[in-house]
Amino acid sequence: MSDTFFAYLVTLAYGDKETPTLAQVVFLSENEAEDTRTVARALLQNAKQTAPEKTRFDWSTLKVHGSQSLSDDELMGLVAAAAQGQVGVGRVSTLKLS
Repeated sequence: MSDTFFAYLVTLAYGDKETPTLAQVVFLSENEAEDTRTVARALLQNAKQTAPEKTRFDWSTLKVHGSQSLSDDELMGLVAAAAQGQVGVGRVSTLKLS
């Protein structure tokens, strides 16, 4: 088992398809090469609580419109939408943590 984690900044899109709400969240993984497809799969699994223990989203880092946080109810709604496949992954960028 590795204790090394790789951090990614993930842009999520949800809500109205014509004008979706964009949010960013930190995704921690044991994999060094994540992309939008693998992160989208992990998002669906994580929301359904079937994700591997070592791959996860740090929902406490979620920011909407650049700086706004969601209330607990809004966050629960977002996770529920993700479990139904209604949240898209738009971009996955590697984060350098120091």
